[in-house]
Amino acid sequence: MGRLLDCLMVRLFCQRLVNNLTVKPSNNEFHIRMTKNILQQILIRAIIVSPIIAALSLTPFAIVYSLAIGMFLVLWIMLTLGTLFWWGVQTLLFSYFKRKKKANWQYGIVLTIIILVFVFLTKDSAGKVATSLDSYTVAIAFLLRFTIVSGINIIIYLLLDLIFTRAEGIQLVKENAALTYQNLETAYKLLKEQINPHFLFNALNISKSLIKTQPKNAEKYILHLSEFLRKTFKNEHKSITLQEELDHCLQFVELQKVRFKNTIQIDLQIADKYRQKRLPFFALVTLVENAIKHNAFNEATPLKIALWIEEDYLLVKNNIRAKKGVISTKTGLNNLNQRSLLVANCPIDIEQNEHFFKVKIKLI
Repeated sequence: MGRLLDCLMVRLFCQRLVNNLTVKPSNNEFHIRMTKNILQQILIRAIIVSPIIAALSLTPFAIVYSLAIGMFLVLWIMLTLGTLFWWGVQTLLFSYFKRKKKANWQYGIVLTIIILVFVFLTKDSAGKVATSLDSYTVAIAFLLRFTIVSGINIIIYLLLDLIFTRAEGIQLVKENAALTYQNLETAYKLLKEQINPHFLFNALNISKSLIKTQPKNAEKYILHLSEFLRKTFKNEHKSITLQEELDHCLQFVELQKVRFKNTIQIDLQIADKYRQKRLPFFALVTLVENAIKHNAFNEATPLKIALWIEEDYLLVKNNIRAKKGVISTKTGLNNLNQRSLLVANCPIDIEQNEHFFKVKIKLI
């Protein structure tokens, strides 16, 4: 009768456990949930630990009372199944109390009551085992079973708490990472929105100047500018391959040649193996535009811009011949520095003297 009652209780709690796993959370706040991943961890640990706990609990009795191997195996199997049963009970309770945010002492009281009821209802089978060993009274057997079951449940509780705490920590890390990513996305979008008006303002000033001084080239410049801006505003990525950025930069230089002819010289010394590395979008255009804006040049003294790689850093260097009357706000460089920090986690490095201006950008 005791074994039949054990089987019925195992089936009842297993069914309740399955039903609990299919229940959706009642709100959007974070709770420890019985996800498939957590259930898998619990199942693996239950299968591995239950036979070990059963063996450890039974071995002292086997040694003291010289149990036959057959009796030992029967009791070991029964205790293993009982331990698995308590895994199910505790998993069900643990999930419920975590979801309802109940105190640990409340959980302990409920579990203790369940243990007492379980041990009391199975006292007949415990008494028969005690009688067969011819050593204990039913009362002492009851106390021993309560001690064993309590010890098993303490071990299970500690393991469950470890599993759920770890799962909670992983969930919090994921949520923090998602929040950080959203903040970075927002920061990058703000920086990108800052680039476009800055560049467009400069481009419109140039257009205005060309209309007054070079009417024939003004229309050509505006057409090239329109195509360039279309590709610029279409890009939604934070970073771009070096090859794509080089193509974009060279297109920008061709646009500037409408105004400056061949007074801008680009020297590329970049091996093919580096061209698929990435850098912040619009990085080279920002630096080339900055060089054109702040320097005076002509056919006799052209603006020379060199690009090369050193230890996964892109270096952009131009000669200096400062243009009079141009005030630097450093908007473009500050923006590029912030975007480099967001994309490559590394600021740009600027080196400047009376002869040259050089910037290092980390490639990723």
